[in-house]
Amino acid sequence: MRQARGTGEYWPVRAVAAAAIAALLVLSGCARVPTSGPVEEGVEAGIDEGVGYVAGEAPNPGDPPASIVRGFHSAAVAGSSDDYVQAREYLTDAAKGPWAPAAQVLIYDGSAPLRFAEPEEGVIEVTATVAATVDAVGVYTPASPGATSTLTYELEQDEDGEWRIDTLPDGILISEVNFSTLYRQTALYFVSSDQTALVPDVRWFPQRNAATYVMRSLLAGVSEWLSPAVVSAIPAGTALSIDSVTVSGGVATVPLTAEVRSAGTDDRGLLLAQISRTLTALPQVQSATVTVDGVPLDGQERTDLVVNRPAGRAPLVLTDEDVLATFNGSELVPASDAVDLGQLALTDPAVPYDDGPVVALASGSVLLTVPSADRGAEQLYTGRELLAPSYGPGGWIWTGEQDNPGELVVVRPGGGSLTVTAATLEDQHVRALRVSRDGARLAVVVEDEGASQLLVFSVVRSADGVPEGLGASLAPARGIEEITDVVWVDPVTVAVLGTSRETETVHLVTLGGPLTRLPSVAGTVRIAAGSGERELFLTTEDGMLYGRSGNGWAQVASGAHDPTFAG
Repeated sequence: MRQARGTGEYWPVRAVAAAAIAALLVLSGCARVPTSGPVEEGVEAGIDEGVGYVAGEAPNPGDPPASIVRGFHSAAVAGSSDDYVQAREYLTDAAKGPWAPAAQVLIYDGSAPLRFAEPEEGVIEVTATVAATVDAVGVYTPASPGATSTLTYELEQDEDGEWRIDTLPDGILISEVNFSTLYRQTALYFVSSDQTALVPDVRWFPQRNAATYVMRSLLAGVSEWLSPAVVSAIPAGTALSIDSVTVSGGVATVPLTAEVRSAGTDDRGLLLAQISRTLTALPQVQSATVTVDGVPLDGQERTDLVVNRPAGRAPLVLTDEDVLATFNGSELVPASDAVDLGQLALTDPAVPYDDGPVVALASGSVLLTVPSADRGAEQLYTGRELLAPSYGPGGWIWTGEQDNPGELVVVRPGGGSLTVTAATLEDQHVRALRVSRDGARLAVVVEDEGASQLLVFSVVRSADGVPEGLGASLAPARGIEEITDVVWVDPVTVAVLGTSRETETVHLVTLGGPLTRLPSVAGTVRIAAGSGERELFLTTEDGMLYGRSGNGWAQVASGAHDPTFAG
């Protein structure tokens, strides 16, 4: 593997294939073997098949400052394999201890070469086009398009006349390609406020020793923006008693300190579910055992918590004949109890997760239940220009005014309506909203002075699951403009209809990760998602329904609009 220099040249960052992995492990192992102290369990050191590894090179005698900085970057990229032993060879003795490589990962756009400058002898400035950053607890934050960062390195010559870095920023600098090779996206799981679901909090960690990184961060707690919507059942102060999680035969052993014993019976069931779900998301882990002083923790894991609520397999649409119909895989089939809806001018149907009624907007201002052959329409809420409704768990239907006064509305058929405070939305034009399938997050498309933005809010709910307000938000779709629609694809991914590279198309946006741009279909106006990317559908201005086909789309029906799944 070669990595671009700022000058357009290249310096070596050797990609080590499977045949060289053994040598790398020997290097890592030698650096970590203790020579004194008690015998402790070793860290997990499993290698995932097909995963690439990189290695840096030691500094060469006589290297000038710029070469030292370049060599340091290469060694730091490989640092998760050798605990940054080689990278520290590029530092002065005074700098080796204070440098904190895990403080931040700065991911740069590999298509934009790093720019090196030496404004004075012994000072090197490296300017990178930033794609994203990952903080010390694995939170990924995408950068604004074109954002740059300049890192300054001050070097000194040692007693042998060799240049070494004496002052440097914490963290490491890594290309997008190397980041995707060496780091893994995984989710930490926390408990929804009504204790019915596990809610993911996406993080990024080095692939080596991933189980240990994951547990450290789970114990450290949830991301700030998500904290109003979830809780952790792990008692405060609980830590790893040995700073490692071993994985053997697919079983992760998690040694915790005695603080965890303060959890009551109910909380033990929840915390065991958190730990088990979090660790078994790693490919090398099939189960997890929690121990205290080497003894398994008493408790029965809660297995009834919802992780990915099913959204159905077939999209529901409104047809040109003004009836509700489903796409059965080959054609549109009117619902068995469908009636002619032409007189109601219905749009934007929303489907519940349970046996509740389908709802829709009439003339854009009235939320009502869709009439069927054996049931009339029930008017649920009336506004001026209402947002397309979205069903959450518990039968709560979210809507609100497009020109927003700083509040949204939740309605339950037969249960009246409630106002949800949304101060962030005050005086903004809201284009769309969708509540997540766990009810803990709300995706909202807002327009401010002509520019649109996707915000994902945490949802404050009572212990009974009643929505009460919006918490902090995340802006995960930087780089996408003119956003008009959003749907949940899975617990950590939303599909966004918007414009990038001057073309309108569907994007897959991971909450806490990079986005993926799907092929475009001209005239797309609405999108819908079942369970996963392969169950994405879209409709066009002329009423064509498209579904995924290979890496693209295929027209599957005509005469359809406003597709939707449960949610």
